[in-house]
Amino acid sequence: MIPTHHGSALLDRSVRSLAGQTLTRDVHVVVAVNDDRADSLDRANALAPLLRAAGMACAVVRTAPGRSAALRAGDRLLPPGARLYLDQDAVLSPSAVATLLTVLAPGSGVHFAAPAMRPAPARSAVTRAYFRIWRELPYVRRSPATCGVYAVSAEGRARWGDLPDLHSDDKWVRWHFAPDERRVVPGEWYEVVAPDGLRDLLRARRRYQGGNRELRGLPALPPYPDDHIRYRGAVRSLLAKPAAWPSAAVFLAVHAAGRMTPRRLGD
Repeated sequence: MIPTHHGSALLDRSVRSLAGQTLTRDVHVVVAVNDDRADSLDRANALAPLLRAAGMACAVVRTAPGRSAALRAGDRLLPPGARLYLDQDAVLSPSAVATLLTVLAPGSGVHFAAPAMRPAPARSAVTRAYFRIWRELPYVRRSPATCGVYAVSAEGRARWGDLPDLHSDDKWVRWHFAPDERRVVPGEWYEVVAPDGLRDLLRARRRYQGGNRELRGLPALPPYPDDHIRYRGAVRSLLAKPAAWPSAAVFLAVHAAGRMTPRRLGD
């Protein structure tokens, strides 16, 4: 499931990544264009033959505006089975789909999984420093912290009906699963285009915080949210590596500045 919005150039990344997977048989793809731009729909239709040539089924649809609307529409078109939700700029390691299906197989007890995340090369030293620390945080290493790719088992997808209107669908979905039902997929990775520079990082932080406020306004989920312990051990981890202190200072400064700047979900 690939929602795409004002990103016709970025869509090449995810589509070509899927077409190059080691497992393509019986894979169904929906590209949901959730804007009214002609170039977005044209590009999605132009890329669909790459997936079909690789042996995948592919449908391109135009939906109502908004990521949630795109995800709902795509879910209705996909057959029963495990689900992979892929951002338009996300590149998967070549065997990621096959490994995810193995990890999420019936009887495994795992219902939410993601490969390890790595940002695409960034021009900004601030961005490189920020993600150098983010990737080493204990909760990122042990839990599938998602920034563009996540997958759920067929049984896991049955835990909710239609996705509500929200920005942080990945966190909302993850909160349906107990910590021991989630996995970082060993040996696999995905790459996304990271916010490049301080201004874009701050915008991303504001969107993230706005998404959290949005989640708090939704009906209660099962008792699985674990954000209250996500930073446990983070300070100890940072202090143990003096060489990382300059990058840690950047990371902490971005978080602090993000809390002090005006809050706007759509910024």
